[in-house]
Formats: sequence, structure tokens, C-alpha cells
Amino acid sequence: MSNESGAAGFAGKHLDAVAAKLRLPIRTPDFIDRLITGTAEELGTRTLRQLIVTWDAAGGGPFAATTVGAVSATKAVETLQALFIGPIFEKLLVAIGADDIPLRASLCASQLVGLGMMRYAARTEPIASADVDTLVAAIAPTLQRYLVGEIA
Repeated sequence: MSNESGAAGFAGKHLDAVAAKLRLPIRTPDFIDRLITGTAEELGTRTLRQLIVTWDAAGGGPFAATTVGAVSATKAVETLQALFIGPIFEKLLVAIGADDIPLRASLCASQLVGLGMMRYAARTEPIASADVDTLVAAIAPTLQRYLVGEIA
């Protein structure tokens, strides 16, 4: 068993904490590796499907946990965006060589936080009971554009 120390040890522990908070079934770097495996044209679909399936299995995952423990909706959104922007989307966008990473990461996070709040926290119908394929078909094109498309 290796003993992690220094910056590398902190980064590994931090990413594991992010994976735990987001209820990812694997470490964050492994999750990002899974997402970038395949065609760029399907990156939005792969990302969205993996996250929805994971969170459905965890009863809403970070959205349910964060909103229950948050003092306000604003705090919940800030917390969730912090989990998505740097640890997930900035790293994913760097891995695929995207431009304008801060804007793209923020736009991607806004989609996931909005979906999560509506599906898992507020349980707004018909989003709360929609099947994964319906949600992916509706939202993945927007996420795809934010990841690799033209940002006007």
C-alpha cells in the first residue's frame, strides 16, 4: 500500500472526496477517462446518461443530500456548482482540448445543477418521473454544444 504525500496525495484525496459527494461509482479521474472514451459527438450523451443513472441509483445523490443540508437554495446551488465546475467539467474540458474552459464548464454545470434540482430536490413533474432516455434525448444536445460546440 503506497503512502500518498505532498500535492499528489492531496489531489488524489480531493478527487476521491468529489467522487463520494457526487455519488460516482468510481474515482473522479477514472470517471472522466470513461467519458472521453468514444466519439466527441456523443460526449454530452455519455456524460448525461452516466450521471443520471448514477444519481437515480443513489436516490438523487448530491442533489438530495445538498438541499437537505443547505440553509438556502442559493447555498445548495453554489455547493453543487463548485462540485461540478472544477472537479468534473474543467478537467473533462481540458482532457478533450476545449477552448474557453471556464465558460463551458459553468454552462455545463448549470445544466446538471438545474436538472438535478428539478428531478431530485424539487421533484418537479414530469422531470422527476421521466425515464433516462427521455431526459438524455432532451438535454444532451445542449450539454454537447456546451462541451464541444459553438458558444455564441
